[in-house]
Amino acid sequence: MREKDCFNIFKKAIKKYIRIRLSMDKYKYIKTGVGILCILFTLWGAIYLLTPRELFRVPYSTLLYSADGDLLGARIAKDGQWRFPTADSIPDKFTAALTTYEDKRFFYHPGIDPVALVRAMKSNLKSGHIVSGGSTLTMQLARLAKGNQDRNIYEKSIEALWALFLETTHSKKEILRLYASHAPFGGNVVGIETASWRYFGRSASNLSWAESATLAVLPNSPALIHPGRNRNALKIKRDKLLLQMKTRYIINQEEYELGCMEPLPDAPLPLPDEAPHLLARMSQETGKSRLQTSVKQKLQQQVQRIVDSYARQYSSNHIYNLAALVADVETGETLAYAGNVSFREDDKRGNQVDIITSPRSTGSILKPFLYAGMLHDGMILPSTLVSDVPLNINGFTPQNYNKTFYGAVPAHQAIERSLNVPLVRMLSQYNTGRFMSLLKSLGMTTLRFSEEHYGASLILGGSEGTLWDICGMYASLARVQRHYRSYNGRYNPGDIHPLRLVSDIKKEKPIVSITDERLTDKPLLSAASLWFMTEAMSALNRPEEEADWQQFSSMKQVAWKTGTSYGGRDAWAIGFTPKYVVGVWVGNASGEGRPGLTGVGNAAPVLFDIYSLLPSSEWFDMPYDEMEETLICRSSGHKASQLCEPVDTCYIPISGNKTIVCPYHQQIHLSADERFRVNSSCESVDKMITRSWFVLPPAQEYYYRNYHIDYRPLPPFRSDCDGMQSRQIELIYPEHNAVLYLPIGFSGEQESFIFKAAHGRNDAVLYWHLDDQFLGETREQHQISCRPVPGKHLLTLIDSWGNQRKISFEVKGK
Repeated sequence: MREKDCFNIFKKAIKKYIRIRLSMDKYKYIKTGVGILCILFTLWGAIYLLTPRELFRVPYSTLLYSADGDLLGARIAKDGQWRFPTADSIPDKFTAALTTYEDKRFFYHPGIDPVALVRAMKSNLKSGHIVSGGSTLTMQLARLAKGNQDRNIYEKSIEALWALFLETTHSKKEILRLYASHAPFGGNVVGIETASWRYFGRSASNLSWAESATLAVLPNSPALIHPGRNRNALKIKRDKLLLQMKTRYIINQEEYELGCMEPLPDAPLPLPDEAPHLLARMSQETGKSRLQTSVKQKLQQQVQRIVDSYARQYSSNHIYNLAALVADVETGETLAYAGNVSFREDDKRGNQVDIITSPRSTGSILKPFLYAGMLHDGMILPSTLVSDVPLNINGFTPQNYNKTFYGAVPAHQAIERSLNVPLVRMLSQYNTGRFMSLLKSLGMTTLRFSEEHYGASLILGGSEGTLWDICGMYASLARVQRHYRSYNGRYNPGDIHPLRLVSDIKKEKPIVSITDERLTDKPLLSAASLWFMTEAMSALNRPEEEADWQQFSSMKQVAWKTGTSYGGRDAWAIGFTPKYVVGVWVGNASGEGRPGLTGVGNAAPVLFDIYSLLPSSEWFDMPYDEMEETLICRSSGHKASQLCEPVDTCYIPISGNKTIVCPYHQQIHLSADERFRVNSSCESVDKMITRSWFVLPPAQEYYYRNYHIDYRPLPPFRSDCDGMQSRQIELIYPEHNAVLYLPIGFSGEQESFIFKAAHGRNDAVLYWHLDDQFLGETREQHQISCRPVPGKHLLTLIDSWGNQRKISFEVKGK
């Protein structure tokens, strides 16, 4: 073997040996590294098991925020601490001040700062006692999470381990956020945001450099904040921190000098309390600590001031409670929520009650819904005459507010003037159960009893409703009208929904096509019926009890309705425009009624003062596609018959074609001088004059002609004519099969009934008989008093020509 070959063999052997040794060392190093990692992982796992998943299991204050993020109100935590929920972020100014004061290398160390620990050890050894702990903010967070245990080497070691662990599971921003939200700031104030509101009256994001520096030094010495104590020490600490920040070029010379001149905070400030009833409601409904609403802070403040102002005025009449609600029609979002009066001169006056959600007697506030329902179903036309004469339904005898009857009134005027008797008759025609179903479909949640329980009184306040529900119902109908044109005459059932307290984060995809499957051609109430309802509510005719309503005639166009419950317990006013719905309630939360309390007199002024805060808008579009021009009898409001004159060409809902033609015009034959009616028994046909005559039933005519001087009663038959010499006798009170209750006067003694009748001829004499007893005779004004005993009776009336009218009725005791 040659020498060169031997050398190559030796060289390869050496390389192989080196490779083997290196691989063995590498394995050893890997093994050692794996061992170290196992130890560290085991240690980390042990700390993980010992560290709670939720660092702070403490109760938080309940906070209410406006749509723009402004604090509207707060309630203290259950443990008596003002502790806001953990903030989403910490302001940069406070972050800079805090890290400069507590932990300059916070963003660079792994949870433990060796430099700070060495410096603390030197200081403590030099002083002979503990003067510095060298804790980082992460270690301080661990100490807060552990409940502020005693300071000793053992606890310090545990805090250091926790700090190392927290640095592996939380970002620096999260650690800073948790610490700042749970650090003590003096007294029962916990957390930077809480301290900012308590000491400076605003959010931490709006603090100055000096204010941020003041709060930055407090967690280290929270006792310094108490007014009148340690003020100099607090100022020295703050100014020293400002100097440090200037030295580190965080602030400039001017900011430093101005900061040192700023005064220290005085006594803790009260937290905002601008919507206490809304805060209580949302806290109960959601159970959350941070409540976000759709309320606008400025509008909320203005509405609450209006409510408080009127409450002070009304208190002279012992009316102490008011509530007001403002909502956006398009979204249904609540913009202002004044659940009651905010000033609390006497807590016994019910100021704590949230009236907006409290069921109260509805008065007349539901009447427009019935009107719209009947128009939609083709049961009436806008001007159809409705009977307004005395009514008795099983002992229920509704009265108009002024105790006056008008005989017959157009349906739209019954709504405008809020007449009770015509609306009860309309409800009887529509059916109470049917009306309840409509109200429930619109969003009324307080109808808990049966149709028999409410009966005809449902339309007059026999049920209870909430301001929340009813405002939502009117807002839904305004929304349907608003969308009619954009949906090209179709309807979205989703437009009818309750009001909302929060902005709809997951907003429904907008409807951009008329072929959208969500649209339908079968609405709950048609746009045409809603248009006429809105027109009636926009009219300026108001009932007599609503004095001074004319003062609102100069205001912007609003569809509005008032209501007053029996006994003056509740006064309502609700209005809507294409953009806003506003509801107002006035009364006493205790249910105590007050004389003179009415919807227009007390609630409407509040309503229109609130509308003065809101921008005006264009009015609703007239839904021509759901209307048609029709000849309407001017006298009766029905579709015109061939006998009607004069007639008007008017728009009516297409559904109105179901209604009957005018039943009130008759063709009569008159003598040549037109003074008498005649027939073929007394006059030749060629001498007769034929006329169309507007004729109301006797009871309606009895009242109607007192308010319509142009009404002409039928002429009597000429004396030589055979046949009907008198029109039918009609009982006004009582009605057939009526149930009457004995009237008891103030003295406790029984008083008399006053029976009333009507006759077509002014010269007629009526003879009254009760059972077999003659009561007397009447002329012109046909009314007579009597005192029937409890039981069933027969009342008989006979006129001068022998015509009779008999009815049965029953009298009951108390």
